[in-house]
This record gives sequence, structure tokens and C-alpha cells, in this order.
Amino acid sequence: MTILGDAAARKDEERQQVQDAINRLRDNKAERSSGARTVVALADESGIPRQRLYEHHGDLVNEFKVTVGCGPVTPNVEALRGQLVQAQKHNQELVAENAQLRGKIKTLCAVITELTHETSGANVVVSMPRKYPRR
Repeated sequence: MTILGDAAARKDEERQQVQDAINRLRDNKAERSSGARTVVALADESGIPRQRLYEHHGDLVNEFKVTVGCGPVTPNVEALRGQLVQAQKHNQELVAENAQLRGKIKTLCAVITELTHETSGANVVVSMPRKYPRR
């Protein structure tokens, strides 16, 4: 086997060890650790150093934190999550409204310019430069 093949096989084996450790900790059947639902316990249970877990198996660590590491959700956390969802929805509505209003402003500016040209003939209105550029 090549060096790259060995490394890939080792990584696959480590991923399986981490998955097995996650399952044991989730089921409260720890074999090599205290059974706590922490990343330290996950590292002990899987036999893989914690630094390597973070560097090479970050997705599994995140999965562990989501499924096992959080524990029960308190009412305060659930309320904050609800507020966050509402705030994100409101933010999206404001972004859409802002885009719509900017479009209306452009249209109205064009109408004003056209009407100014029609009524004054030679008088041309040039808008003042903005103090702050648009974002």
C-alpha cells in the first residue's frame, strides 16, 4: 500500500473509532473514559488525542456536541432560540423591504430628472455627491 493509502486507511479507522466512541457515550456505555459527555471524554473513549480530533475529525466533534454534548435543553435556551429565529426572519423581511425601497427611490429619481428636463429645458439638475457612498 502507498503512503497516501496508509494515511487514508488510518483516517478511516480513526473515524470509525470516533463514531463508536460517540455511540458508547450516547448510550451511557463508556469503556475507557469517565462517561462524561465532553470532548475530553470522547478523546479518552476513542483513544485519539483531542488535538487530532479537532484537526482531522472536526465534523465528528461537532456532531458529538450537537447530539450528545449539549444535554437537555433548558427553557431559557429554547426561548432564546425562538427569539433568534424570529430576529432572523425579521432581518430577512427588512432586507427585502430595503431592496424594494431602493428600487422605488431609483425610479422616483429618474422621474424627477425627466420632469425637470421637460419643464426647464436647458436647466439640468445634477445631484449632489453623497457624503457617504452606498453600501
